[in-house]
Amino acid sequence: MPDKVKVIDCKQSDHEYLHKDFHGALCYAIKYLDDKFGEKATEEYLIQVGSTYFKPLADKLKNEGLSALESHWRHIFQKEQGQFKIYYDGNTLILEVSECPAIAHMKKRDIFYTERYCQTTVVVNRTLCQQAGYQCSCQYEPGKGKCIQKFWKE
Repeated sequence: MPDKVKVIDCKQSDHEYLHKDFHGALCYAIKYLDDKFGEKATEEYLIQVGSTYFKPLADKLKNEGLSALESHWRHIFQKEQGQFKIYYDGNTLILEVSECPAIAHMKKRDIFYTERYCQTTVVVNRTLCQQAGYQCSCQYEPGKGKCIQKFWKE
């Protein structure tokens, strides 16, 4: 047995980005909450996520405007290799997702998927936008991996 344990300095940035696997776990969490406590409880959980975890993004949106959200979406979709377009129509930011990286990843790996998965986007977006004084919408068909999200000032 060695006298000393070698400590290796390790940063998250030293490793491949693995966030995609989180989405499968989230599907199981949604199913569990829906089955055990009902869809309202699941929505309440997602509101908590939106108002706590995404608070820094809501603050940036409030202080910097839609460009903060545009930067966030570009960063996420490029990192996760999603297929998307992002543009403005007047004062509305539009994110068109032609292939959701999360859904594509789950289908490719045959990971459990719940039809309610996209509600995370709807509820979290709505929550963070409300905190910042913005409105949003999300049009999608469950499981298709495509959506149109819009964001605008109230």
